[in-house]
Amino acid sequence: MKSTTIFTICSLLISIFSFGQTSTEQFETESNGSTSFTDNGVIFNIISHISVFDVQSNFPGTGWNGTANDNRYIDNSNNTESPPSFSIRTTSNLFKVNKFWMYLSALNLDLNVQGSITITGKLSGITKFTQTKTNGFATSLGATNGYTLIDMTNLNGQNYSNIIIDELRITANGGFRYVGFDSFTWVKDSNIVLGTSETKSTQKNLTLYPNPTNGPLSIKAESNSEAQVYSMDGKILKTVLIQKGSNEINISEFPKGVYFIKTPTESTKVIKN
Repeated sequence: MKSTTIFTICSLLISIFSFGQTSTEQFETESNGSTSFTDNGVIFNIISHISVFDVQSNFPGTGWNGTANDNRYIDNSNNTESPPSFSIRTTSNLFKVNKFWMYLSALNLDLNVQGSITITGKLSGITKFTQTKTNGFATSLGATNGYTLIDMTNLNGQNYSNIIIDELRITANGGFRYVGFDSFTWVKDSNIVLGTSETKSTQKNLTLYPNPTNGPLSIKAESNSEAQVYSMDGKILKTVLIQKGSNEINISEFPKGVYFIKTPTESTKVIKN
């Protein structure tokens, strides 16, 4: 009996720690036109790859919070670029995706068109999963205001909700030209983006010196990429394009402290004197 009680308590504790960080972002407190949002203390950037995506709040009652209409969501308005594609990428904690809702239609908001969506999860620029959903989309407003549930616990028969990522990318294909994204349910992981990538990175394509530095830094890279300067709390402070070979970057404008220079494949800690 005693062992059974201990097992039950342990199971409850595991459940609490595993699922206690689940959060749902409904975008209702976000500003119209914003290209970032904050939920459960974590900042996410909305990154437009094709078409322009940001927070939409000009059309009340056209969103979906999972149980009822709401007012704010991410969309690409009437942008004609195709195929629409965007990411939500964290600047601090890593995360796992549970589910989200999507309105997928022609530019005139007609839901009765043929299309598919490709969903990709990435960690430090490396693809951890990718799947294309080809059916089961809402074709009328119906009971969900035209939104389709994307359940990551059972996407094409596979469970992707337990995979840790720092970027979720969605691309709409075929007749889907307008994309709405709402009621994003996710799980906050205990690791932070920079700490995890710095620890686990096995690729050494980036060389920085001097380190510590008073501000000026020489960067030697083995390929063209984008480098971002992060603070210790995961905020992006500066973004620079770096070319294969030698480059220069300056962090003189920032206070003394510890920073991270992050590329899509790795992160390097820099001390500013």
